[in-house]
Order: sequence, then C-alpha cells, then structure tokens
Amino acid sequence: MSSRTMSHFALAILCAGSTVMADGFSSVEYVKVNQSIPIMSTIQEQVPSEKCYDVQEQVSSGSGGNSIVGAVAGGAIGGVLGHQIGGGKGKTVATVGGAILGTLAGQNVANNYGGNSPATYRNVRRCETVNTVRSRQVLSGYTNIAKFRGKEITVESDEPLKQIPVTITYSY
Repeated sequence: MSSRTMSHFALAILCAGSTVMADGFSSVEYVKVNQSIPIMSTIQEQVPSEKCYDVQEQVSSGSGGNSIVGAVAGGAIGGVLGHQIGGGKGKTVATVGGAILGTLAGQNVANNYGGNSPATYRNVRRCETVNTVRSRQVLSGYTNIAKFRGKEITVESDEPLKQIPVTITYSY
C-alpha cells in the first residue's frame, strides 16, 4: 500500500472510532413560523399642562392721598385758629401748637371719613402646572409560534421571525 492510501485508511479508522465512541450528536433544523403575535406593553407617563383661571383682586383705593390732604388742611386751619389765641411770644407758641394739633386732627378725619369710596376690583390671571397621568400602548416585541413534530414551540423576539432554529440532539 502506498503512503497515501495508508493515510486515508488511518483517517477512516479514526473517524469510525470517534463515531462509535461518541454518545450522540446534534444538528440544527429550521422550522417555519406559522404566526407572529405582537407583544404590547402599557407605559404610564406624566404629562404637564398649564391650567389658568381669572380671579378678582381688590385694588387699593388710594386713601393715602386723602390723609395727606386732610393733614395739610387741618394744619392750616389749626395754625390760623392758634394764631387768634394769645399774644406776643404766646401767639407764636399757640400758632405752632394749633398747626400740630390741626395736622393730627385733619389726618384722623381724612382716614376715618375720607376713604368711603366703593372698593374697586380688577381681574388677575393665575396659572399653575398640573400633571396628568397618561397611559399608552407600545410594541415591545413578538411571540413567534411554530409547530415542530406535533408540538407548538414559541420564541419571543424584537421582530417577527420567518423561521425558528431548533437544535436536535441524537444520543445512543
């Protein structure tokens, strides 16, 4: 026998021996997918929105100006009346005292009686952020269904499959 024939013979014996010694072997078959069903998931999210409304707010009547006018008028009247009383240096003291007392009295009268005007109001817009929970369905994958040797098999995937690989192991 030639050396070439001997090496082929040795290789054949080696392959036959390894097959006899093996407990089994595996192969992969591809099974056609009969149906791909979408898998939907529910997602909840907060959606902010702005809610606005109008309210009435009282406007200041401006009675502060009335108390100033009352104080000036009262001071002038008190000064004139005080000037009518007394004589000499007493006249000066009476004039100043009358002006001071008249200022206080005029301011008090203006605060108590001068601010009787009706209250005024204005519309003011108020806004606030309101969060609303919203649910929505999203596609999260597919359940692929196939039949293999009379049994239904399923595999989940990101996309619909055309075939499912099945590993078959044969053992002795």
